[in-house]
Amino acid sequence: MVTALPVAPLRPPRCPDMRTLDRSRFPLTVSCSSVEVPVSQCSTIMKAFKGSCCTRFSDLQHKPPFVRACPERPGRKVILLDPEKVSSPIITSLAEAQIREVSVELSYKNWSASQIIRAFLPDNIPDTDVVSGFEIVGHIAHLNLKEFHEPYKAMIGEVILDKNPSIRTVINKLNTIHSQYRFFDMEILAGEENYLTTAIEHKIKFSMDFSKVYWNSKLGTEHCRVVDAIPSGSTVLDMFCGIGPFALPLAKKGCHVHANDLNPESYRWLLENRRINHIPEKFITCYNKDGRGFVREFGDPIDYVLMNLPASATKFLDVFKGLHSGSESNSGRPVWVFCYHFAPVDSPEESTLSAVESVLGVRPCAPSRLSLPVIGIRVIFQFV
Repeated sequence: MVTALPVAPLRPPRCPDMRTLDRSRFPLTVSCSSVEVPVSQCSTIMKAFKGSCCTRFSDLQHKPPFVRACPERPGRKVILLDPEKVSSPIITSLAEAQIREVSVELSYKNWSASQIIRAFLPDNIPDTDVVSGFEIVGHIAHLNLKEFHEPYKAMIGEVILDKNPSIRTVINKLNTIHSQYRFFDMEILAGEENYLTTAIEHKIKFSMDFSKVYWNSKLGTEHCRVVDAIPSGSTVLDMFCGIGPFALPLAKKGCHVHANDLNPESYRWLLENRRINHIPEKFITCYNKDGRGFVREFGDPIDYVLMNLPASATKFLDVFKGLHSGSESNSGRPVWVFCYHFAPVDSPEESTLSAVESVLGVRPCAPSRLSLPVIGIRVIFQFV
């Protein structure tokens, strides 16, 4: 058994004056406990110290990285213990283990990306604003840096590139968004200028030019939720489909999907993704039209409509007023409309209700669901 006293976290040397990444400025010599044991007991003792071994001492010559040979004593190994977790260990059941203090040199390669970034960011930037997480789309790391990161953004990009072997391009999303086609302007922080990438979601490959279409990996759970909720065989209109995160998995499960996007690039990649995923055209028809015109021109019965354009989707609800009036295409049958809406944190319900009322002239009794009879069609909205 091991008794360990808590110790202060290890941190690389502070470098608040750094403006160009200098990887040589992060050395630190630490004293840590080690356990010298017979080779025959190495596995047993590693289990006893589970969670306390020092995995930060990465070295390709040693696997696992915290186990070292003992040249002066053949037949024995040295297990390094993490100085952040263990000080003054006491061995009570491993009689042949010997404890000793050793000095270990840490360098740039031993620190995490967030630790390096924290080391060169000013003290007045809180730890919560240190870049520790980001979206990964294929080989691209996608950051949303704030204004105070501006002097350090190139170094941040280099560190993320260094610490993530699968990343080849690091980009920062700028605040501006293309109002018509819904993709963000972005800048390269580090790596190659290559925006062509592939993401996998719902067991489907999505190829894209990340700089010209909208993609958000964080929406994967919502995509799966909606796809799972819509029965196979349903007829689905996806008004703002992008490159197909709803449309393609729905078509793959046997729905009859009519997928539309105004952005020519999104339309191009939608067709390409249909091809590379071998989805039969009989299950998905692709369009490059304005959303209102797309719905108004569709004359067949509809089961579901997807409106994934949160910044303005509610403004398109007027398309359902009088839709197919006098037609038998959807007369009397319900149509589920998944309408996405951005709402302020402090008043999400009121914002949603007001947005619907301003367009349709009807105020729903609850923000999550609205049953609305209109001329020739009954529409049931689900706001998410």
